[in-house]
Amino acid sequence: MSVQVSYKKQISFFILFFLVLLASIEITFRVYDFYNPNCRFMDSEVFSQINFDDKRIICQESNKLIWENNENVSIVPNQHFKTININSDGFRGIELQEEVDYRIFVIGGSTTFGNGAISNDSTIPDLLQKKIFNEFPNKNIEVINAGIPSAYSYTETNLIKNKILSYNPNLLIIYDGWNDLERPYEIYSNPSIYQLDKIIRLIKQMDYVTPQVLIKLYSNYAYENSEKEIWSKSNIKEKVELWQNSWINICKLQNEYNFKTVVILQPLVGTGNKQLTVEEEKYFKYYDGEKKIEHYQLYADALTKLEPKCTAINDLRNIFDFNSETVFFDFGHIDKNGNNIIAKKFLEIVTPIIIEDLKNEKD
Repeated sequence: MSVQVSYKKQISFFILFFLVLLASIEITFRVYDFYNPNCRFMDSEVFSQINFDDKRIICQESNKLIWENNENVSIVPNQHFKTININSDGFRGIELQEEVDYRIFVIGGSTTFGNGAISNDSTIPDLLQKKIFNEFPNKNIEVINAGIPSAYSYTETNLIKNKILSYNPNLLIIYDGWNDLERPYEIYSNPSIYQLDKIIRLIKQMDYVTPQVLIKLYSNYAYENSEKEIWSKSNIKEKVELWQNSWINICKLQNEYNFKTVVILQPLVGTGNKQLTVEEEKYFKYYDGEKKIEHYQLYADALTKLEPKCTAINDLRNIFDFNSETVFFDFGHIDKNGNNIIAKKFLEIVTPIIIEDLKNEKD
């Protein structure tokens, strides 16, 4: 005598089977992701002295950051990880002080924020903070990391006008160029990230690991199986003009809000006369470096238009000319040694400005 299983029981069985299957896949991918985080920077020479566990933590925590998709593309406050701390104001680092003698904001994208940094201490703003403390031991000078990954001049100027000016800054250090070079002209005034990127960021914030691992696997597969990433020079002159005018407009606010502005063009792979290592040469070729660097010159030319309006300008494209070792771990991000060299140059640039400002306060 055959036994008929009700449709309700069959459906329940298949649902249970499906849930067990998903759970098994999730456990498998969690184990896989723990031992194979799949962040490309982990294979770079610049991280060869860092143990695997630390690299894994950097990789995983950078993927956990949560953004506010507003006109500043700012970071959600109060995110605390082992290698990254986002304070209650939404800036990377410790809490801001209530009373200071002098306040500096360093503004830029992921290179300022410190993508790939093993801690807050190895970012450019934090390294600058230490150097300024040694240079001005009797003054309480605060350096704030206002870098935001993917930020460019449009979102950075919004951040300054809508948020940073309320903190009464004495000095703004603008360190960028790369993200503006990459940003398509057509969406310059649209700070919203691409729809696909929005979906990816939402997935990364989920506790469910399986889709995150699949995205990373696909991304790495696409990278390893393509010869180069093609960059478009479309509307490059218009893009440079937008970048230039953004900072001219901020520098025009200096007298009204009583702050100084320094605009600094950042180095990329292939700028200056650095002898590229084998690894850096790979990035130069893959990221269409020859075409990008040729047109990056237009941003350097635009600095001369900023000079009469801003407190100071500086071009750091050649800052690594005498570094024979690998500094870059992609087309623009650099290691801690590179960050320290940049911070040292920042100190050289801003010291006379700080001295003059502090002297004027006494007078």
